[in-house]
Amino acid sequence: MNFDRNRVEMVKRQYPVGTRIRLNSLCNDERDMPAGLCGTVIGVDDQPSLLMKWDNGRSLSLMPFDDNFTIIQEEPQSVLDEHLYEKVRREQEAFRDELLVLPPKEILGKAWEYLVREDILLAMEYNELDDDQAQALLELPDTMSDLCGAVMEKDTRQQEVIWHEIEQRANLLAAEQTPAQEQSL
Repeated sequence: MNFDRNRVEMVKRQYPVGTRIRLNSLCNDERDMPAGLCGTVIGVDDQPSLLMKWDNGRSLSLMPFDDNFTIIQEEPQSVLDEHLYEKVRREQEAFRDELLVLPPKEILGKAWEYLVREDILLAMEYNELDDDQAQALLELPDTMSDLCGAVMEKDTRQQEVIWHEIEQRANLLAAEQTPAQEQSL
């Protein structure tokens, strides 16, 4: 079978693996493929057609020059959320540096706290807060220590519980700031 390598490479660049697609219509009738169905590009073959993993479980390929679809643009992560993550990451690095100068016995005494702080970083890396929540946590003098205290009270390392505590603390702080902001207006 003859194929146009340049055309295949162009399609690969335009629709890289991981691209999210929303189907508008297909060039032929296909059951269980309604308009609005979303899926993810998992590759490009030599047709070139887009190899898809559809959210309904199907794997029907798309013909980029025949089928009608749109690319789903991912929403950019909040800048405040990124600043918050960087702040707690720096606070964790400072905590680690403080530990490294302690005698081994004292380091062992703080090992649980260190692990909880690492779990908080992990939870914040894979989840997002809204701008009000992130701003409230950013204004704390030592955000990581504050969050660590809240999480350590729960005595768990489950990510769902840790993320719930982060959100709860952020909501509480954001609610406290709202009345103060309204009074200053």
